[in-house]
Amino acid sequence: MKEKADNNSRSLKWEQNGELAHKDLFELIERLKNVESEHTSSELSRLGAKSNLID
Repeated sequence: MKEKADNNSRSLKWEQNGELAHKDLFELIERLKNVESEHTSSELSRLGAKSNLID
């Protein structure tokens, strides 16, 4: 079981400007949406949509 967890874990990539890399931000938001309440999940969706507009 531990071996499987190690395969799924990885470090987040940070850009030179101190921001989280877009791909990592998107993946983090998607994972959080799966475990958070409905209200929080909708706020995370809004955050994800806002980050897509910046790119």
